[in-house]
Amino acid sequence: MGPVSAFVIFAVTWFLALYCLLPVRIRSQEEAGDIVPEGAMRGAPSNPNLKIKMIGATVISAIITFIAWYIVTNRIVTLGTLERIFG
Repeated sequence: MGPVSAFVIFAVTWFLALYCLLPVRIRSQEEAGDIVPEGAMRGAPSNPNLKIKMIGATVISAIITFIAWYIVTNRIVTLGTLERIFG
């Protein structure tokens, strides 16, 4: 696996992990008891914790990229294997 392939796998899995982590532990401004300014959405998050979620997405995507690299480098799954499985 080349560096470009590894980067593509990392980037795709990073965004997927981030989108999966975004709704975790979110409290709206209304639930948190914050003062909601007039014209603002009451359901907007009071503290989205984006830095922690970005770090989590980075760790998850690094693990997935390493697993993909290991599988491709050690030829655990090849194109011939996929052809036999899926025809």
